Amino acid sequence: MELSQINLNLLLSLYHLLRTHSVTQAADLAHISQPAMSRNLSQLREIFADPLMVRVGNDMHLTPRGESIWQQLPPTLNQLEALFTPNQFEPAGYQGQFNVASTDYVTQELAPSFLAELQKNAPGIGIHFHLWKPSMMDSLRQGRLDLACCYLDQVPDDIYGRQVGSDGFCCLMSIEHPLAQAADLTLDDYMAAEHLAVTGGGDKIRAVDSALARLNLHRQLKVTVPFIHSALAITARSDYLLTLPQHIANDLGYRYDLQIRELPRELEVGNSAYYMIWHHRMKADPAHRYLRETLFSTIREEAPHLP
Repeated sequence: MELSQINLNLLLSLYHLLRTHSVTQAADLAHISQPAMSRNLSQLREIFADPLMVRVGNDMHLTPRGESIWQQLPPTLNQLEALFTPNQFEPAGYQGQFNVASTDYVTQELAPSFLAELQKNAPGIGIHFHLWKPSMMDSLRQGRLDLACCYLDQVPDDIYGRQVGSDGFCCLMSIEHPLAQAADLTLDDYMAAEHLAVTGGGDKIRAVDSALARLNLHRQLKVTVPFIHSALAITARSDYLLTLPQHIANDLGYRYDLQIRELPRELEVGNSAYYMIWHHRMKADPAHRYLRETLFSTIREEAPHLP
């Protein structure tokens, strides 16, 4: 079917229908009557030659075709909206909300300066922070997430990434730990000890465990917690070893009176790259550009020790 034969206003109805799985809710969100939304659904079913939604019990479920369209529709609508977005951008007068995913280290240690800058120069911008998970990559693609700060091995082809820095790993322990007086941390000592790890805000476990696996070794991972400060506080009052990126250890270890040691030389973890990432469709958006440049500057100023 040619584009000239399609009523593009139906795209918004399609978005609300596929999002809510409900004619009634879609009509409310589109500010039209339920019969009008039902007529729109009938037209859409004819256009796509597919029912798009079918009733299963008391609920409406998307068909495979409906699911496929839903994966493509949000970025398509964003691209259409970008056609009518002015290129000029005035931070002071902008009104809008952004969803940003990051580690808890960023939100606690770096976000205060970032938000102070926004409140001063762009008070109409609202930020909703989320704890980053690798599974959120699809949220960037579908428009549910605008920006993320995270460790990545590789940036996907459809995602734009700006590397903030890279960093290796080190080990932290309590000053009361039996190994605290040793000059160096040996591999035997590292393997004999019990370990604590941070699971939230991205993958801070796999790099270490992959390096151990190459040596056919597995550490005694006894405790996992989602937050860095929780891990640091527990480490300070226990005999667990905590392995973290070097810049976080350098920045926060002293607050908990922790000892920092290099990892055993046999353990070749390597550096991990730290990125700001966003979907390609947002690259030219002026408000998004202002947001990411402000955050990038804050990270570089507040964490100069991040290589």
